[in-house]
Amino acid sequence: MNKCGSLSNLRIIDFTGELGPYASKLYTGLGADVIHIEPITGDPLRDVGPFYKNQAGKESSLQFVYYNSGKRGIALDLNKKNGRELFVELCKDADLLFESFPPGYLESLGLSYDVLSAVNPKLVQTSITPFGSFGPYSSYPGSDLTCSALGGFLYLAGIDNEKPVRACDNQSYRMAEVYAAVGSSIAALFAQRTGVGQFVDVSCMEAVGMALETAAQCWDLEGVLRRGRGREAGTATIHPCKDGFVALVAIMGRNKVMWDPFVEWMKDEGVEEWEIFDNANWINASYRESKEGYDLFCRIFERFSMKHTKQYLYDAGQAHRVAISPVSNGKDLLENPQLNYHEFWKPLYHEPVGGEVLCPGPPYDFGSLKWSLGDFAPIFGQHTAEVLVECGYSRDEINALDREGVIHVAKS
Repeated sequence: MNKCGSLSNLRIIDFTGELGPYASKLYTGLGADVIHIEPITGDPLRDVGPFYKNQAGKESSLQFVYYNSGKRGIALDLNKKNGRELFVELCKDADLLFESFPPGYLESLGLSYDVLSAVNPKLVQTSITPFGSFGPYSSYPGSDLTCSALGGFLYLAGIDNEKPVRACDNQSYRMAEVYAAVGSSIAALFAQRTGVGQFVDVSCMEAVGMALETAAQCWDLEGVLRRGRGREAGTATIHPCKDGFVALVAIMGRNKVMWDPFVEWMKDEGVEEWEIFDNANWINASYRESKEGYDLFCRIFERFSMKHTKQYLYDAGQAHRVAISPVSNGKDLLENPQLNYHEFWKPLYHEPVGGEVLCPGPPYDFGSLKWSLGDFAPIFGQHTAEVLVECGYSRDEINALDREGVIHVAKS
């Protein structure tokens, strides 16, 4: 474990699963001591693919490997009295507690924030749930899909009257986890200055609502239900090219100063029928939104774009000050010169599978703070004994708790 990092004096308890692990991951990279607690049945994220070399196993989930690298791992059973007592002991010296239990679950076990803060007044407990800990939806079961749908994200991604579109992976979870990390850092700073901790409530649905730009305001002020603009010619449109797709923003609204460089680019390239773009009709959104305008634009531009690679279109378009960009796939991202300049991709040797996994690096670059990917994700119960010794438990007590099924200690 990295004990000389920038946040090495910060202890964090992470009792999350599929929802929540990225919040504490953002602290792990800066050297915080993050203890990931798993239920005695194991973190459900261990069963979520993709898996290393497509071989399913408790230690080979690539999501678990990434989100929990650099953390220490223990396993305990909150349903047992001794397990609950141990949980309280862990919280006594913690600065932050991240958890993603259904609202009311910890309270039902006698582990409410009031109980935990009584033994540690400076504790910041951050709850990450689908709809928040309070309100009419708080007890509803949720998933990334339902949070994205209720939060408006799916509708906004659709076009015209087409069905809503879901982004891949669990984007509503990741949004909530980032807000949880930011909110918790503010609460932790407040606790350091005042000695007063607090309960931080994070809702995936509300986090999604923060990503909608002006969708709600468009309805509030204009009575317009805003969606994607995929069929307004040259305005945030996706077009095929020789080796994939490009995204193009040649004009927004009546912004002629954007359109003119696009026309000049088409002229310089000798695009067949480029003269059609040199017409005032294209400055009017109503024409660009019409079937005639959209189909005409696609016919001319795509006849050109299909002759070139997305890299060529990106370079040539940018040289003409046109907002065009490749639509990157995984291969493109690994080869991206900007990301590689910053050494964004980091290799992680995951000992349990005996192989290397390539992981995203830090989402930020600091001037003085140092970031590290950390050690490989813990095997089930790897650090249980180590952490309990730090809490004052004897070896005999640890062995007894292991035999009783209160904890799980990985066998070396």
